[in-house]
Amino acid sequence: MPTIDDIARLAQVAPSTLSKVLNHRPHVSRETRARVEQVIAATGFVPSQRARRLIAGRSFILGLLIPYTSDQLFTDPHLLEIMRGIEAEANEREYNLLLSTARTSLDAASALVRLLRSDVIDGAIVVETHDVRPFAETLQQRPAPWVVIGYAPPGMVPSVHADDFGGALAATRHLLDLGHRRLGVISSLPRPFALDERLRGINAALAEAGLRLDEHLVATGDFSPASGERAAHCLLDQPDPPTAIFALNDRMAAGALRAAASRGLRIPEDLSVVGFDDIALASLLLPPLTTVRQSGYRLGRTAASIFFQCLDGQAPETPAIIPTELVARGSSGPAPPRRCAERGFPRAP
Repeated sequence: MPTIDDIARLAQVAPSTLSKVLNHRPHVSRETRARVEQVIAATGFVPSQRARRLIAGRSFILGLLIPYTSDQLFTDPHLLEIMRGIEAEANEREYNLLLSTARTSLDAASALVRLLRSDVIDGAIVVETHDVRPFAETLQQRPAPWVVIGYAPPGMVPSVHADDFGGALAATRHLLDLGHRRLGVISSLPRPFALDERLRGINAALAEAGLRLDEHLVATGDFSPASGERAAHCLLDQPDPPTAIFALNDRMAAGALRAAASRGLRIPEDLSVVGFDDIALASLLLPPLTTVRQSGYRLGRTAASIFFQCLDGQAPETPAIIPTELVARGSSGPAPPRRCAERGFPRAP
């Protein structure tokens, strides 16, 4: 098998130029790149991982921190779509992923601490939660690039997030347009900053209509369908229950649909339900779920693209904001006529 030195000599290039071609980096002329690729194809050269590390001074390993337990990660379609987007971009750059997850649901920061101790990665992508945000200054001081999927402190760490505020604003306006005046919300505790932004969007839409959210109609789950079902029962047990429930992720919305069915409530005639994410399951539920579409795949792929830009010495504009879109399906409909006429939100002061 030819060596790295053999390829550089046959292609008449310096090892540094060969490294740029092998690692898909810019600043190589089209003619030179074509000549190197021709030599590689003719010789059947396949660089070993060790050789690539030596010539490029890199490990070709991208750290990925998802500060949830492995059980939470591998049962959450949205997080898996984020991983799929990261892997697609990393695969094109011939990078491997090193995954770090939390030991327990209450110890999300443990995954970051382990990753910070690692000396085998070229940098990392971090899914933001409240537990990891205090590490932003530490990440900023690391020589390797770190990118946050979520809401990093401005100017400290490159980041990408969905338009959570705009998505929740559109979904709440949709329910208000349908005549709903008593809205239940299923959030999470603790919650990432993305959910804070969704709650801000809900409150902004209500304020536009001169209304405010009843604090007694905000329940919490843990993103799972079972927690959404429990939270929906809590909301529906209220003396004056909501005519619509906005669950801040689709899996909890699926649980809310199950809670409504167990009570004999018709969707959407007796109760409207809206989710957030538009996971594949959303369109398969009965009735299909009205939701806010955000692309986990695009979030992951954009984060990885920003990471590689930073690794190549570029300065991408961040935060990158991924648009969201309201997808109206069969789970949302007009508020029940009597409830619409007789019930309402508390008026804003």
